[in-house]
Amino acid sequence: MARPDHQRLPLDGQALFLAATTPAGLGDGWQRVWRNQGAAGGDGMTVTAFAVGAPERLAALSTALREGTYRPGPLRQASIPKPSGGSRRLTIPCVRDRVAQSAVAQKLGAALDAEMDDASFGYRPGRGVADAVKRVETLRRRGFVWTLDADIDDFFDSIPIDALVTRLLDWITDGPLIDLVALWLEQAAVQGRGIAQGSPLSPLLANLYLDRLDETMSAGGLRIVRYADDFVVLAKDRPAAEAARTRVEKLLADHGLGLDPDKTRIRSFDDTLRFLGHAFVRGWAMRPTEGTDGDPDSLSAALRRLAVQDEAEAKALDAEADEAAQLSRAGLDRGLRVLHVREPGRRLGLRNLSFAVHEAPGDGDPGGRELIAIHHTRIDRIELGPHAATDLATLRHALACDIPVSFVGRHGETLGHLACRLAPHARRHLAQARLALDPAARLDLARRIVVGRLANQRALLRRINHRRGSVFVDRAAVILSRLIRRAADAATIEQAMGQEGVGTRVFWKAWGRLLLHGFGFEARVRRRRADPANIALDLCAALLARDVSVVVLAAGLHPGFGVLHAAADGRDACVYDLMEEFRAGLVESVVLAAINKQVLRLDMFAEMPDGGVRLGRAGQAALVRAYEERCTHAVTSRRSGARVSWRRLMREQAEAYAAHAEGRTAYQPYVLDH
Repeated sequence: MARPDHQRLPLDGQALFLAATTPAGLGDGWQRVWRNQGAAGGDGMTVTAFAVGAPERLAALSTALREGTYRPGPLRQASIPKPSGGSRRLTIPCVRDRVAQSAVAQKLGAALDAEMDDASFGYRPGRGVADAVKRVETLRRRGFVWTLDADIDDFFDSIPIDALVTRLLDWITDGPLIDLVALWLEQAAVQGRGIAQGSPLSPLLANLYLDRLDETMSAGGLRIVRYADDFVVLAKDRPAAEAARTRVEKLLADHGLGLDPDKTRIRSFDDTLRFLGHAFVRGWAMRPTEGTDGDPDSLSAALRRLAVQDEAEAKALDAEADEAAQLSRAGLDRGLRVLHVREPGRRLGLRNLSFAVHEAPGDGDPGGRELIAIHHTRIDRIELGPHAATDLATLRHALACDIPVSFVGRHGETLGHLACRLAPHARRHLAQARLALDPAARLDLARRIVVGRLANQRALLRRINHRRGSVFVDRAAVILSRLIRRAADAATIEQAMGQEGVGTRVFWKAWGRLLLHGFGFEARVRRRRADPANIALDLCAALLARDVSVVVLAAGLHPGFGVLHAAADGRDACVYDLMEEFRAGLVESVVLAAINKQVLRLDMFAEMPDGGVRLGRAGQAALVRAYEERCTHAVTSRRSGARVSWRRLMREQAEAYAAHAEGRTAYQPYVLDH
């Protein structure tokens, strides 16, 4: 048995990092990669191509790792058939990255193996399938004749990476090794979950994450035999096996995982147990058929076959079909549709049941030419600029159709709203109030919101810097990873907000480094006469606030009851809470792209007599179009898995916030993919 956690001394992460990243340590990693062969990663470089000049490549890799300039290359996604049917999704790092990961895995595995539980047999030196099968037979002879044959649902793709890093910190001191492993994990994670099947480090990390399952299930009259994510729990009678299932489900839930109910069964050895490709008939293990999923070399063999296919077949086409057709096939719901009436002289009126937009009156056309008429069923919100006009009948029609109208000032700020007729949600408001007044519950949700904000800032930096290659930005992302871990364990709201404050300052410094075309940026300043980049951020933030205000009201939430942002008169605290997870994707990302693609230019800003700067009408229109275009993009819903628009996602998250307040489900912020 492994030593209990309280007796374990953390390993020296700094020493392990130095040992793994020497040219010799990387040479050991390269030898393992060469033996395994395997397919190219996302950069297309094969193992054979890497071998040309390998010593020079390893020396350069060692320098990059030690100087902090290393960045992983693009990941490759591939599917391989399973011998038992279906397919397995693989995420394959580049050969260069696999070399570094193999070096770390060898050093780390050698140090951790002695600490791991005896119940684990997968991907450990001197252990294999035959040993696991023998252990099952031995336990059966000792009277453990009932089994829980369990399967973790989508294990490798479901591991929460922040929880995995926290678990790693139980074993290793914080430092460059943790930062390096976190970098690899963050790159492969989808919305903060999943480790790459195809990475040499993943089997070790999987064993580490499930070690507590081994320790827990090996006590209390039970035994467990595990090979990676495939395991069987053995008991002496059926009630004990049934109780084991309850214990396993709770333990996995605490780790963010769950059992696959269709593949989890309780049975005695009088029935046939199938485990690691072997059939146990009345306790005797029958030899497996060739190529079963239990074959420990099946993954390596599949990767080698994939490499052969890479050489024989043409490179797979990765160009997508026409965007509109693609989104339609994916079932994209474009969500809230916003009608912007901003140009000076424009007038919003009615034509039957449609909202009609007229241009400014001209000579011989006192009413102004009609530009467009849109039926009320195709509009979800209206924005009226400071120089646009409307009439009472049009506003009454908007009220009758439950279409909110936002009145916008000349700088894009919100002047007010014409509220829709919304049904009262007194019980939901009371649930929000109870949540805000319960210190423990409020802290839990506030931590989730802060972690979501920091995680999305980190994801945005990783995305943009993948092509830019700024060491400064990479280091900022590493710092954000540390702050995410601290925020998740914050003891008070103030501590959580403190971590967010530090992380936001780090993020803005890195974000400013990514701006092009002469846009300077030192810090985030929210005042009207700030620099051009801040003014653009203010405008996008106002657009986001209006969108979130609408979904908050539509979800029956009280806009003033928040958790991270305290309730106060005149303050939409709940709106600010929900905005946090969307700022990176719909404010910072939109402004950054608009500036760098020169959709927004410095000549669109004008200097004021008092020394300030304002954004002209052309610049405002350009930025609003950029924001609207982004809002129609498809993202993957955490709740349904469907492709939805950003605005539809806002509505889903508002509903999830309400469900959390009412105690139905735990809130999970939307996290950008890296």
